[in-house]
Amino acid sequence: VSTQSTGKQWYQRRVRVEDEDTELMPRFKAAVRQFRAEIESDESGDPPLALVSRHAKNRIEKFIERKRATMKEKLSEKFEIVREISVLGGVNKEEKKEETVGQYIASNLPECDQSDPEIRHMVAESAGTFYNDTFLVDNITVEDHDMLERNGWTREVVQERLRIWKKNIPEEDLTLYKIFGEFDNVSAVEFYNAQVNDQYRAEWDRSVSSLYVVDNITNNREIVYWATKFPFPLKDRDYVFERTHAMSDEQISISSRSITHKAKPVFGNFVRVFKYGSKLVIRSRSSDLYEKGMSYCLTYYDDFGMPIPSQVKDKLANAKIPEFLEKVHDAAHFLGETGKLYVPYPDPPKR
Repeated sequence: VSTQSTGKQWYQRRVRVEDEDTELMPRFKAAVRQFRAEIESDESGDPPLALVSRHAKNRIEKFIERKRATMKEKLSEKFEIVREISVLGGVNKEEKKEETVGQYIASNLPECDQSDPEIRHMVAESAGTFYNDTFLVDNITVEDHDMLERNGWTREVVQERLRIWKKNIPEEDLTLYKIFGEFDNVSAVEFYNAQVNDQYRAEWDRSVSSLYVVDNITNNREIVYWATKFPFPLKDRDYVFERTHAMSDEQISISSRSITHKAKPVFGNFVRVFKYGSKLVIRSRSSDLYEKGMSYCLTYYDDFGMPIPSQVKDKLANAKIPEFLEKVHDAAHFLGETGKLYVPYPDPPKR
């Protein structure tokens, strides 16, 4: 009896260890990815300028203006020519997007001492915030079959109101999905509002545990925290990402990209998703973004931090994507019918 009891205890311990390994491996892999991202980021922890808060940017701008005035006086004493130094907001934001705070100050104030205590404090203030990986979403937003196929996309699903395309990236162990669709009874602005009204989404999307803005960076860029429920026995996932908005007379776009942010460390109750990116481009069928009738292109990728067979992943995506977009449509229709629209970031086009 004692031998059977000992054998049973040994077996139970073994099963418990295997269960712990199954639970810990995804967390371990996520921790390794985060550590690698930290190593690959600037050694000082200096974050990209695009991820610095509005308050910090104002402080940097004032610092540069103050130093520029001082340097002008010194330069004018030595030379007849004074070099003009650009300040925040005067640079091409697309070209400077990946520039860190320290690099930005150095490029705008080349004569400035980088050991200046104020510079060090400004850099340290935002340390621990950086992009996790390269943004993998391409710029194809029109359903041109030849172009899509040349770039490695294959069409997976054709329905009345949407088409789903897929592209595998083996080196990243990721699958990208691109969805083209249209709706006749909602406008581009209504569809946009359904995407960015986080408070209302928490009502119509039952998978949302928590969704809110952590930090406003500029008028059209913010840091967002999103916690989502996963079916048992999987652990729930959470995301921290940068969300940017752009609006023109022809279209509205929303881009999201996963980041590590000092204000949102990893929580034990969730598995943090470190690889996530998406881009949604919404177009009106007319020249008015407020008129009914719109089309969209949504491209996204998502690494859940656990091995999922590609067949299972595709089956889930092909079922869940249309279901989710129908919910977005219903939310957009409700917001339009009730007049609960707001365009908080880009200015609406003049009507």
